Amino acid sequence: MKTPGLKHLYWLLFLGILSTLFHSSCNVSKTERNLSLKERLHSIIDTVPGTVGIAFISDTDTVTINNSVHYPMMSVFKLHQALAVANEMNKRHSSIDSVIHIRTDELDSETWSPMLKTYGDLDFDISIRDLIRYALTVSDNNASNLLFKYIASPSATDSIIRSIADDTAFRIACSENEMKENHTLAYLNNTTPLSAASLIRQVYESSFTATPALDTIRKDLATVTTGLDRLGAIIPQHPELFFAHKTGSGYRNDAGKLVAHNDVGYFRLPDGRTYALAIFICDFSGTEAEASEIIARISQEVYILLMNQPS
Repeated sequence: MKTPGLKHLYWLLFLGILSTLFHSSCNVSKTERNLSLKERLHSIIDTVPGTVGIAFISDTDTVTINNSVHYPMMSVFKLHQALAVANEMNKRHSSIDSVIHIRTDELDSETWSPMLKTYGDLDFDISIRDLIRYALTVSDNNASNLLFKYIASPSATDSIIRSIADDTAFRIACSENEMKENHTLAYLNNTTPLSAASLIRQVYESSFTATPALDTIRKDLATVTTGLDRLGAIIPQHPELFFAHKTGSGYRNDAGKLVAHNDVGYFRLPDGRTYALAIFICDFSGTEAEASEIIARISQEVYILLMNQPS
């Protein structure tokens, strides 16, 4: 009777040791993956003539590099703005299909504004939905300025998103028009990479806005036409791979450096895994094409690492 009991005890002890070793190896594997990704990314950014911030969020891992810096967002803030407008319209019990009348003297003909090619030099009516679409898909500055003027100011936008975002390490303080008049104000609209990655992840994995406009925003982000040489440039085209993003591009400061060159995106792989990736480059001495190439290479490294991991 004693022998079977002893064998049973040994067997339980063996299983306990095996379980401990298994869980230990899993934890080491996750750590090694993070270190491996960080090492790969550092090999790209360590010699870059500027500051590069990166945040990667998946279902199992979060990896950041230089996340303590607050980077000028430039047009990335239009993601925050679209969500704030949707939230505000919902609060007013108004539809984003509501129309506002725009006078030509409300528009800046010397800013980036593809919208002007459509509406020309005449007064016109436009829906809030279309202003959101212009602001997101082509990063139209006039559309953004109008949304700040008629729906939610920069400070109101900041307050609204601060009330619904998981990560509030951002600030929105001025409009495109104000930044155009004084380029140094671009540094006031800022974010950490992790905050931006977290927000775009919320857009697709949470119903935090709970508005009819959320589907519109999701579709708009998936049809962005700016910055096609950045996050999605080196990712293979696949009918079952989903990609949505928002870019931001900055001025040259007094030292001749590029204030900002950014992209924040959300990916859904063919096997169903998802991740958010935000890359911010500030005070960069190179060209915009060189900054875009850095973003594309980082995105490629993340994609390759994930595709080599079992789902």
